[in-house]
Amino acid sequence: MPLIAGELKTLVDEKVLVILGWMKAGKIARTDPHHLIFSIWATTQHYADFDVQVRAVLGPDKGAAGRYEDAARFLEQLFMDGLRPKD
Repeated sequence: MPLIAGELKTLVDEKVLVILGWMKAGKIARTDPHHLIFSIWATTQHYADFDVQVRAVLGPDKGAAGRYEDAARFLEQLFMDGLRPKD
């Protein structure tokens, strides 16, 4: 817990300030930066923690070696489109 409450929290707090700066500059939509970080962590970690399930559900065609690249493209589109500033 000390490492999480210390070093990790400090790192996240630093990244939150960067994200808030992007929001203030109009580079990304306004959102809760902590929950954005948690969402990125959760979606990307899913592919590592549940690789067997991902491969099984995707099947032999989509569950092959390129599945991580497919996931990366999908998540990039999801987050980038979702964070696009609304005019």
